[in-house]
Amino acid sequence: MGGGWYVLVEANKGYGDDTWLLKDKVHVEGGREQALARAEELSLTYPEGPGHAQEYGRLVFRTSETSWLIEFKREAWQSGWDAPHVFTGHARLTVAELVASKEPPPAKRPEPKKGTLRRALGRD
Repeated sequence: MGGGWYVLVEANKGYGDDTWLLKDKVHVEGGREQALARAEELSLTYPEGPGHAQEYGRLVFRTSETSWLIEFKREAWQSGWDAPHVFTGHARLTVAELVASKEPPPAKRPEPKKGTLRRALGRD
């Protein structure tokens, strides 16, 4: 069962953090070629948002036919500092085809423990 093409976006939790999280799954209408084009576009604009792409310098590495590694940097200067601080972050983009999907079962509400309600109401 095919489920379409995606660009998977992994990024650090924060600046200087080496923990990678799946930040986004960008569904792409069309096939593999459209997903590759969207990933290349994202490599030049991540992190996205109003003005964000212009705030960052970047190095974009194509690590394989379907993967990119982005290093983005931003300088900040606060009063009292002798020099600006450089914030560095990283993101990985991967083009992937969804090949299987299974929804998790619904969560079951736990049964209240006997006596819990009476104690909570002060009726012991």
